[in-house]
Amino acid sequence: MLEVRSLDAFYGDSHVLHGISLRVAKGARISVLGRNGAGKSTLLKSVMNAGPRARGEVLLDGSDLGTLPSFRRARLGLALVPEDRRIFPHISVMDNIRLVEAAAGPQGLVDPETILAAFPILKPLVGRYGSQLSGGQQQMVAVARGMAARPKVLLLDEPTEGLAPVIVDQMAVSLTALCDALGTGLLLSEQNIRFARRCTSAVYVIESGRLVYQGSWEDFDARPDIKQRHLSV
Repeated sequence: MLEVRSLDAFYGDSHVLHGISLRVAKGARISVLGRNGAGKSTLLKSVMNAGPRARGEVLLDGSDLGTLPSFRRARLGLALVPEDRRIFPHISVMDNIRLVEAAAGPQGLVDPETILAAFPILKPLVGRYGSQLSGGQQQMVAVARGMAARPKVLLLDEPTEGLAPVIVDQMAVSLTALCDALGTGLLLSEQNIRFARRCTSAVYVIESGRLVYQGSWEDFDARPDIKQRHLSV
């Protein structure tokens, strides 16, 4: 489904990612863990061609995306939910979700009622403006909006940062249920190991722009040195 081969990424003269290779099979859900500044967000943005200058290969369904811009990658089936959410403050929750219709590919938009059924916290908020939402509610809208495009792979960047535990738990339930229902793959950038474990079946660990571990959660649990060396603060 999604494959990254020998990806390097740069901001100006700064070399941020070094030879990253990973694969998200059809419908698979993968976590990328790492400390702040490890390169997680840069990885997702590079896959989407949304900022960094990237060198290497990003393939979707076996086709190299080359230099395709972000909006064309979206229409082919990639969706990025950035760390800063980017909810439009002056339009309603429902309109924020419907905005992705312009980016959806031939697969079409998911019925908004299906989205709201998966994110019940949003049902009473559909008429509110983005500016009237709490941080947790905005994050739910951002994730719902990304899923509404019916992506083949959702690129989800640090969705739990600063959120209350109850919102994090609700998001895990909603996200996994909708990914299962739509057959959507997930590439999740996270620091919250508990949330990542609930949402994914395998894990990569990144430090200083290099992958230092990959495996199942069971293998990860058997390697406490990985957590201590690369994830402890």
